[in-house]
Amino acid sequence: MKPMGAAPDLDDSSQEWYYLDSTGQEFGPFSSDTMREWWAQGFFPIGEDLMVRLPTWKQHVALRDIYRDMSDAFRTPPGSTRTGGGGGGGGGGG
Repeated sequence: MKPMGAAPDLDDSSQEWYYLDSTGQEFGPFSSDTMREWWAQGFFPIGEDLMVRLPTWKQHVALRDIYRDMSDAFRTPPGSTRTGGGGGGGGGGG
């Protein structure tokens, strides 16, 4: 039974994640379960600065920007307004 108010299209276990390694190489997609397991095992030494995105996001964002409580990382749907398409910025410096 789903709790009232639950977002039906944001089943955290079926989400697929992409992440950037320390060289900026993107890897994925990986399930939330896999990412959660790797997170718990310390697979990401960069910690909460890990840059991640969902398939519908145009940009990667730091894990700390989408999870206030790191114990929820990859366990619950991300909650941030920063994941919307956003306009500015071009990053790139050389």
